[in-house]
Amino acid sequence: MPIFEKTAHEQNRINEFIDKSGEYLSKLNGYEEYVQIKELQRVREDFEKNIQDFYRDDRKLNVGIIGQVKAGKSTFLNTLLFGGKEILPTARTPKTAALTCIEYSEHNKICVEYYTVDEWKILEDYACADIEDNEHAVARETMNLVAASGVNPYEYLEKGKEEIPFPSLDTLMNQLNEYVGENGRFTPMVKTITLYMAKPELMEISVVDTPGMNDAIASRTDRTREFIGQCDVVFFLSRGSQFVDDNDMKLISLQLPQKGVANLVLICSRFDDALLDELRKCGSLSATIDKIKGKLIEQAKNKFASELQNNASARRFLSNCSEPVFISSVVNNMIGKQESEYSRNEAFYFKKLNRFGDLTQEIMKEIGNIDSVKRIFDEIVDLKDITLQERAKGFLPNVKTEWGAVVKNLIAETERTKVMLETGDKNTMEQQKKAMESNISGIKASLEAILGDLRIALEQTKGDSMRKLRENCRNNSRLQEHTGTEYHTNRYKVTTGHLWWKKSHYEYSNYTTTYTYISAPDALENIRSFGYDACSQIESSFHKAIDIKNVKRKLMQTVLDNFDSTDESFDINYFRLIVETTLNGIEFPVIKLDINPFIQKISSQFSGEVKDSEDKAKLQNLLSDTMDKLFENVSDQFTKSITLFRSSLDAMQTNFSTELLHQIQQEFDSLCKQIEDKEYAVAQYEKVISLLSKMSVI
Repeated sequence: MPIFEKTAHEQNRINEFIDKSGEYLSKLNGYEEYVQIKELQRVREDFEKNIQDFYRDDRKLNVGIIGQVKAGKSTFLNTLLFGGKEILPTARTPKTAALTCIEYSEHNKICVEYYTVDEWKILEDYACADIEDNEHAVARETMNLVAASGVNPYEYLEKGKEEIPFPSLDTLMNQLNEYVGENGRFTPMVKTITLYMAKPELMEISVVDTPGMNDAIASRTDRTREFIGQCDVVFFLSRGSQFVDDNDMKLISLQLPQKGVANLVLICSRFDDALLDELRKCGSLSATIDKIKGKLIEQAKNKFASELQNNASARRFLSNCSEPVFISSVVNNMIGKQESEYSRNEAFYFKKLNRFGDLTQEIMKEIGNIDSVKRIFDEIVDLKDITLQERAKGFLPNVKTEWGAVVKNLIAETERTKVMLETGDKNTMEQQKKAMESNISGIKASLEAILGDLRIALEQTKGDSMRKLRENCRNNSRLQEHTGTEYHTNRYKVTTGHLWWKKSHYEYSNYTTTYTYISAPDALENIRSFGYDACSQIESSFHKAIDIKNVKRKLMQTVLDNFDSTDESFDINYFRLIVETTLNGIEFPVIKLDINPFIQKISSQFSGEVKDSEDKAKLQNLLSDTMDKLFENVSDQFTKSITLFRSSLDAMQTNFSTELLHQIQQEFDSLCKQIEDKEYAVAQYEKVISLLSKMSVI
């Protein structure tokens, strides 16, 4: 393939980096007590792995679909590749998300990769541990799902991989649901799925639907990050109602450029959700579309402005982010359908978006907008060789930048430790340790105050949300009466003539009467509407109460308030890393609400127009009773989510303090050992710094 011939001249430079980095790492062997080189080893190993993947003879263009859980990735791919058919099941929670690859093959088959036995045993241990953080909660739910399925997991884990043929898309849908569907029998045990399909348009590409980057299962996250390192093009989906939040920004601006991704397409997915928030205020759908697009484009420009200035290596990569593509897969799938053909989800969005009766086919195309993505997708595939060339050019600059950043941090850390050793004796260090422990006690108190504020904000937001949910429940508990018209025909006999000349015939007259009725479908739609709105409102309430950016600022200020930042041994980057690691442990709840039992309660007794006054009263009372029970269910879910989230905050508090104390104890023990022969230890640190300084540029 021409692309590999064109980039072959890079091989010498690639080999030079691999050889030199390996040589430097070898020189650092024996200095393990003075410097940790695991991060450098990881950079080198990832680079070698990516190079080997890139220069394969059968190398395809790797296209990644990336975003957080519930960004609409699977629905997006179903619309893009399968004409809206629900081939790829949507994952409602991180527990049911799996890395799904789609590639070309002459024969249709599914290749399933299960967890290894060792990975599964780790999950079992986590499930048994009495720890209330997200990773352990996910492990417990995973084990509960397996228990409910009645499947012996080890029977499948020991297989490692399994291939299942499928003759048609319909068969694929059924089989795939068993392995990655929300209630699939084997879903909890599956790590990755590869679909091999006889679709010619896939011949030159490999498409991957990733789990959310906020996946709580470590082994799946590792596999996802490994794939990102091999991505050439990324379609990054950010949900319209939470567009480019802090988690999105971290991945887009920091991780993807370092991984060498050549091209990024920023997608504002679920654009319909963003519109619903403003539609009532704007008075028309067209005005709402213009307002929200302008608002989100401006938001994206502001978010990326500083990155474009400060992050030179990612400047070209990030330049596309200021012009996101707005899409709604669900609205796109409605185009050309009659209302009677809509799915439940489509009917819900049609009712909401058509609030002012102006949701035309043209506006549907504008909101759906998948054709724009298809054009971009086709262009990327057509320019595959150029895209791969661009990626090849970026391999060395990207790895050298990443390598240099790691070396810089190691030099700073080593110099800090050397200064502490030179300026202190055992007694001084003991005093410093006690002083730092005292400082950490101050941090604990400040942290308790910060988290106390968060808990209060959460309770206040819960109160506001519950009031809105009650009002919404009351509104949806009432059915509006409609007026119907019935057409009648009268038949009467008309006689003309005299005596024996009489003739008779029938004539007809038409008239109408009106009646009032309430609609059973309206009752079902009210239940769906409240269910969808409740999930969205509860999830939004957590994001509203917990401003991660503000919490990070407060934590860093707490560190600055409790430590002497003018001290040479003070390393702000070390504390920043602990803060970021701690905040990454916060997992916002994903609300899962099963409304089918409530729908069934109505649909099993009523259908169509209900005209009889007694039946109308029964339907109205039944709906009111059903909505009350649904509200209780929603309230219980909200309360449970808050309880789990509080546990997450408690774990964050414990982890932050524990990590600080652990690091101080480690440093103290190491320095106490080294101070016995201070001159030798300082000389060793100087050798390490000298080696690292030579390593910063390869």
